[in-house]
Amino acid sequence: MQPHQQFSLRSTGSRLSSHLWLLVVLGILLTIGLGYLPLDAQIPSIPETVSRCIPQQTRQPIVRSELIGSSRLQGKDYYLLATYIENNQQPTNLIISVTNGCCEKLFFNPMGDRVPFSSVVPRSIAQQLTLAQYQREIQRIGKDRFQQQVSQGAAATRNPTWFTEEVWALRQLGITVPTNVQVQQ
Repeated sequence: MQPHQQFSLRSTGSRLSSHLWLLVVLGILLTIGLGYLPLDAQIPSIPETVSRCIPQQTRQPIVRSELIGSSRLQGKDYYLLATYIENNQQPTNLIISVTNGCCEKLFFNPMGDRVPFSSVVPRSIAQQLTLAQYQREIQRIGKDRFQQQVSQGAAATRNPTWFTEEVWALRQLGITVPTNVQVQQ
């Protein structure tokens, strides 16, 4: 009778092991799968106070806005948004500040000119918003691909000049800044 009991315990133990293994595998698959959700499903919602400052009267209508990141300094909240205009896949940066429930548009760059965020917000805020922008891109395409784009971007330009907040954010993320990059203060 004991051999039968041992067999039963082993059978129960192996069933528990297989169920546990199945749960682990399902957990891994779900975790991996969440990274492939449509980007819209992972985007935090834009606070109402910020939404009020998204430009309504633009040359080409804004069809969508996404919150990229935010930062706070001395009682003022700063938000970086990506805005998309009709028939254009490239986002336009928009920075909005909110103080005591009142919003103000600080930066809107529909022409896509290279302008440092630090020209309109304190440097520490510019760094945090740039960091959020790069983190989002890494989430979208992966760190290796992002590093490849950084390297290719520097190689494709003679004497590339990048802004301080860009270089700072890349270093925070462990991205190698190419040696030919000049930093604009």
